[in-house]
Amino acid sequence: MHKLKIFLGYFLTVIIVLLVVAYYVLLHFNHIALPDYNKNINLKGLKGKVEVYRDAYAIPHVYAENEEDLYRVVGYLMAQDRLWQMDLLRRLTLGKLSEIFGNDLLKTDILMRSLQIPQKSKMVMAQCSPQLIKALEAYTNGVNQYIAQSKHRLPIEFVILGYKPEPWEIEHSINFISYMAWDLNGCWNSEIVLHKLVSKLTKAQLTDLIPNNDSVKSTIYNTQDKFSNIDWRSVLMDASSKIEDLGLQVFHGSNNWVVAGSKTVSGKPILANDMHLRFSVPGIWYQIHEIIPGKLNVTGVALPGQPFVISGHNDSIAWGLTNVMNDDIDFYRETINPTDSLKYRFNGEWKNMVVKPESFVVKGRGKININLKFTHRGPVISSLKNVKGEVISMRWMGNEMSNEMRSIYLLNRASN
Repeated sequence: MHKLKIFLGYFLTVIIVLLVVAYYVLLHFNHIALPDYNKNINLKGLKGKVEVYRDAYAIPHVYAENEEDLYRVVGYLMAQDRLWQMDLLRRLTLGKLSEIFGNDLLKTDILMRSLQIPQKSKMVMAQCSPQLIKALEAYTNGVNQYIAQSKHRLPIEFVILGYKPEPWEIEHSINFISYMAWDLNGCWNSEIVLHKLVSKLTKAQLTDLIPNNDSVKSTIYNTQDKFSNIDWRSVLMDASSKIEDLGLQVFHGSNNWVVAGSKTVSGKPILANDMHLRFSVPGIWYQIHEIIPGKLNVTGVALPGQPFVISGHNDSIAWGLTNVMNDDIDFYRETINPTDSLKYRFNGEWKNMVVKPESFVVKGRGKININLKFTHRGPVISSLKNVKGEVISMRWMGNEMSNEMRSIYLLNRASN
């Protein structure tokens, strides 16, 4: 009995020591990547002096003498504060999540590769002005300088998952245009579910699911007294909560509004902007203030991974964004050649599908090769939506040419 007590004493001592060591190891890795905001940093390629002031909320105010210096430092700062988030979003747009998370994310990677986001980004790059490309190059360089300087003090997520971030490229920043567009699409989930319901419900039942808004009359009340005791939010959300569980999120929206200067104490207008995006840690936005004296003075929120203020104000104007959840996807039930599954019918003729081999490196499984199929409209997505016995392709407006990066760059400089 005495020997057993001695053994248990040693055993408990060892366990306590291991727990203490593990605690301090985790504490070390959890704090090693925290930046020193008071430190002077020498960045290669700067043409002049750049000063960064952090306010009480650690929001950076960046003063530079030229655009390239400004965006080089902005790239460094964003990587300093949000490198893990930036890398995660980059992996999402490239279809490389399963490389670090394993097989559970393979289907997501297949979807993202099917969207061909990098192909769209190359289209955008080809039509960007030299000035815009220079700004993105400087930003990319700043990100990469931080990555190079921080190989041994990366955020703890990299340590836990056992990998290091690859160098940043201009294309990765432009990819985020499509990421936002896809994240805010309104019908990837709902339309396929409704399509499946067609075979299960009567026409009358389907009509009940999709009411005719033209028959609904609007009423405007001059007083809210009789309704003041009703929790309208809970009424609306309770009615839609089960639909949300099915992936059919209907009660989405966003808003912004302005109060005229004639109605404010300051005599100046006030703009409010509520984009109704998800809460997350870290948040989807990165607050920043970018200043080139006499040339640029813009502040607001940027998306980590790209350098421009997406919603905010400069010294002349303020602007906000709202999401209307428009229908930007069309699905097509294809007629397949009975003797050749890679041919589909279009305008009375058989057309060949494009088959694109994709290689996925899956953690715990190694390399997996999958052939993605495309019609002239876009990817074949039947298997991704578990549709049996049909071949369905998808056209997404996010694949069409647009250059939001240019628009935001110019908006930051707009004067009226």
